Amino acid sequence: MRFAGRESWQVSHGTNQTVNTALFIRDTLALSVETVPELPGLDPSVPVVVPPGVDRAAAAEEWLGWWADVLDHARAELPGGSPSDPSGQSLQVRPALRAAVLALGAAAAEYDQRYVTSRGALPIGEVVRGVEGRLGRYVRPFRLVITEVPVQGMVWERMTETHVIASQRFLVDPTRSAPALRAVVESLA
Repeated sequence: MRFAGRESWQVSHGTNQTVNTALFIRDTLALSVETVPELPGLDPSVPVVVPPGVDRAAAAEEWLGWWADVLDHARAELPGGSPSDPSGQSLQVRPALRAAVLALGAAAAEYDQRYVTSRGALPIGEVVRGVEGRLGRYVRPFRLVITEVPVQGMVWERMTETHVIASQRFLVDPTRSAPALRAVVESLA
């Protein structure tokens, strides 16, 4: 949010198709990779399918580096140059994942369209005003990105000082999401 005459804060939250595509590839190929943060399977889950020409072992070796690119992209909220673009730099250096994205990209987009929607608004303004009331001053200017992921279970993980990954189930529970958001805002205030 921005106010005329002074610098202010900005919080954005929502789903990210590139993040969802990476998780879809992980789950569809049943890759044994340890995400940071640890993220459970997609909700709803997807069947395991290994298309012809896709090397699961090689894709698993490449996946964590790709995941880092995906998170950097989500954090920066860049409109172009998606790490899930088969002709982009991120997949050019990862041929096994490039083959997987080419084979499964349409299914990932269909999954995203069918099942992934932002589950509602967070009480962002209310939380920031509450922190300002406790501090007795405006919060310092900050920018926070909350990336919603369609995974099973309750997830709220601070990836960097200004980037959080949260499951949609966590975000729709105000008894969990409001205190978690407050803690992050207080640390940035």
